[in-house]
Amino acid sequence: MIDFDILRSYMDNDDDIIEAVFMAFLEEHDDGAEKIQQLYNNKDWSELFITAHSLKGILASFGEAQAVEKLETIEGITRQNGEPNADDIDYVVKEIATIKQQISDYLGSMA
Repeated sequence: MIDFDILRSYMDNDDDIIEAVFMAFLEEHDDGAEKIQQLYNNKDWSELFITAHSLKGILASFGEAQAVEKLETIEGITRQNGEPNADDIDYVVKEIATIKQQISDYLGSMA
């Protein structure tokens, strides 16, 4: 989940910046959960490494801790061309859905 206190501290409490970051996240990672699941199912470890690395960075800036930890584990394993734990993949997929809902709720409240 997004930790809005951390996010606001990173973004100087600027709602316009937060909105822009959320819009960029949705443009770049709207299909992030599906992509992770598909890459895992296809055993495409090199692409899963890149995706995990990218998501890890943006979610860390959202103050999200648990999914970032799982993504870090996935990143480390796939860097060595290994198969990550299915439970870690499932956790990240579910957490991305939760984060997308939080973003949708936040952007909806801005309208």
